[in-house]
Amino acid sequence: MAFDGAPAVLNTDCHLCPVRTCMARRGSEQQTTAWGDMLAPRIAVMPGASGLYRCGDRLRSLFTVRGGCIKTYTVDAEGNEHIRGFYLPGDLVGLDAIGDGTCLSTAAAVVPSQVCVAPMSDLRQLMLSQPELAQRMVEQTSRELALSLAISGDFTAEQRVTAFLLNMRERMGGGAVLRLPMAQRDVGNYLRLATETVCRTLKILERRGWLALGERSVRFVDDARLRETAEPVGIGRVAVHLAKAA
Repeated sequence: MAFDGAPAVLNTDCHLCPVRTCMARRGSEQQTTAWGDMLAPRIAVMPGASGLYRCGDRLRSLFTVRGGCIKTYTVDAEGNEHIRGFYLPGDLVGLDAIGDGTCLSTAAAVVPSQVCVAPMSDLRQLMLSQPELAQRMVEQTSRELALSLAISGDFTAEQRVTAFLLNMRERMGGGAVLRLPMAQRDVGNYLRLATETVCRTLKILERRGWLALGERSVRFVDDARLRETAEPVGIGRVAVHLAKAA
């Protein structure tokens, strides 16, 4: 990953934002206005270009995804990338660094993306006057913890892949067709599975008639079977719960 060049800066207007799950759009008109007034101009980030932050940086801002997909990852001593999470429109990026103020991973775009910038100094002041914002942050932190615990569990490839697909579908609107922003190798990296295992598992599910595969897309055919397979992992339930809370 090359971190060269500055991201493009764009104007911000929360009242025109299409992302209804964003922090600014999930509360009162007063909250939307206060959040918009706090934000620095949003920025565009491209895959392979300048990232939002790097592992070890001091946390100066949180970022809320306006469009696209952001991933966080670490790199081991051998240079291998380990994906820690995917962030979709409405998600906050950087919550895991609030504790001691040090970024625990690198954040970069999976596809061309836009993020809004929430400076930490201003955000702390805003949470004093808008305590419901802190509750929203706790909700996402809870979801991220649940995802991490689920992925680290001793589950089969079918359970992991199926749960991941259902979780992503709920987070991206719940339609019959899921268009994945990330490649299968990134899915495998996140799920701690080989790319070949992800590919083979998807084809098995397709042969069973549970889903239909397209070019970076999945059409859900047999929800009951898929949910039964994913049930032990539980991350689909987390996404549904938080979607209703939004």
